[in-house]
Amino acid sequence: MKVNICGVPHLIICREDSFDADAKHFGQIDYARCLITVNSDLREEARKETICHEMVHGMLVHIGYDELSQDEQFVQALGNAIYQGFDIKVEKVEDGNVN
Repeated sequence: MKVNICGVPHLIICREDSFDADAKHFGQIDYARCLITVNSDLREEARKETICHEMVHGMLVHIGYDELSQDEQFVQALGNAIYQGFDIKVEKVEDGNVN
């Protein structure tokens, strides 16, 4: 699956990783590779919420708010608001690795 963040396509993959679930770290965004990785162990709803969270990071960096993108509490709140306010349809999240 791909999503556009400020007009830039980002690939979303779902894979097992060393994400720290205890620290509520379920995904990550690689700005240089335009890649969002989501923990495959998550329920579908949690995957969608994680995608929203990572997209907020990407939006903030893209529009020049790099420092604000590091504020996890703000990013989480905005990501949750987007997830709860819109019907996010994730039809296919690819499994696997990207080189």
